[in-house]
Amino acid sequence: MTNNAQTYFASVAGQWDEIRSGYFTEHMRDSAINKAALPKNAIVADIGTGTGFVAAGLASKAAKVYGFDASAEMLEVARRNLAGFGNIELQQAPGDSIPLPNSSLDGVFANMYLHHAPDPAAAIREMARLLKPGGVLCITDLDTHNHEWQREQMADLWLGFERDDLRRWFAEASLTQINVDCAEGTCNACGPDGVEEPLSIFVAIGRKQ
Repeated sequence: MTNNAQTYFASVAGQWDEIRSGYFTEHMRDSAINKAALPKNAIVADIGTGTGFVAAGLASKAAKVYGFDASAEMLEVARRNLAGFGNIELQQAPGDSIPLPNSSLDGVFANMYLHHAPDPAAAIREMARLLKPGGVLCITDLDTHNHEWQREQMADLWLGFERDDLRRWFAEASLTQINVDCAEGTCNACGPDGVEEPLSIFVAIGRKQ
């Protein structure tokens, strides 16, 4: 995460759950998790967990959920949000350097994290490293868009992604059964002019060989 992103998320941590609700809904989250088809008693990680939105959705689907985020302020809110769950462990760590062993997880999830990654392909390789054989990587993020204001206002490094790039990065990370499709819903972004515009979101899934 860049310094700009660190500063941004530190400043909005207390309001992030309200901000996030316009971008990503519970239905969209749960649909993506279901597409991942986790095995029983799965051990999973949520990369860029923020205030714990996806981790909370995973808690009933997995035996153990690790939530990683580079922002101490976001994790402070996540700890309050997730206090009622006994199977979630939160740690501060950048998304491109996760402190878990190779081949230790059944699933890795990253929601709206990739567009903050300095090197998206390297971030995907790091997430794939964590997967056991047959483990699943599930990334939800924005399709390519032209909202330049999001670089300034929300510290976004990337204005979404081309789906062919996602497929290539997954393949280069030795993932197979790759599927990049539309998420169930849109991301409603409100620009500086106050006009709300829907942005398309993808769900990218691949499995470790």
